[in-house]
Formats: sequence, structure tokens, C-alpha cells
Amino acid sequence: MTKLTLITTATLVAMSASALADSQIWNVTEEGSSGGIKSAQGQWSVNIDDNKISGSANMQSDKGNILTYTLDGSKNGSDYSVTMSKRTDDKNGCVWTGHSPVNADSKSHGLIGQVRCDHNGGFTIRAGF
Repeated sequence: MTKLTLITTATLVAMSASALADSQIWNVTEEGSSGGIKSAQGQWSVNIDDNKISGSANMQSDKGNILTYTLDGSKNGSDYSVTMSKRTDDKNGCVWTGHSPVNADSKSHGLIGQVRCDHNGGFTIRAGF
């Protein structure tokens, strides 16, 4: 009986491990000054499991075009590094490095940072959650 209980408990813990990941919706703004998207707003569906970040983005550009991409990265304290892949605007090799804003207070739940892309310049991302 004890052996059956231990096996059942171990199985339940293994199956629920992914449920322990923190799922969040972030409100995100992309702002750029050079070519491509000048501005886009939308949401990131973010999963954080330990220090690993994954998810997807659903944005709308200032011209009304839908922009989607996948997220994959990591966090170290309040510093984030996220690769944005499969962007529907054809920007390639985009990596966002985000952090808490300077002078953030205990009520602030947001990040800001620069994105660098291969051959396409970069832009700024602001995220609130």
C-alpha cells in the first residue's frame, strides 16, 4: 500500500511540474526610429519556469498590421534576455535585453530595454505586467 502511494505521489508531482511555471500576460509596446515598425502595441503571453522564459507575442502595428512572433530566453534577477523568432515582419535575429526602469518603485511592474536585430537596426520595448 505504501509503495502504491509513493508511486502515485511521484507521478502526480512529475505531471504537475509544468503547472508550476508562472504564466503571465504582459502589455508591450515596440517603438523604433529607423525603418520597419515605428510603433506596435499588444501582448506577450509569457511562461517563466525557474529562469527560462518562453511564449508568444500578438501585436498590432501603428498601420494596423498584425505582428506575431515567439519568445525564448532567460531572466537573471530583474534582467531579461529574450530572442524573438518567427517575426511576421521579417526582422531576423532580434534579441531584447530588458530591465526594471531607473527610479522604479515598489508599485512599478514593468521593464524597458533595447532590441538589436540582424541587419535591421533595433528598437525599444516597454513591457508592463
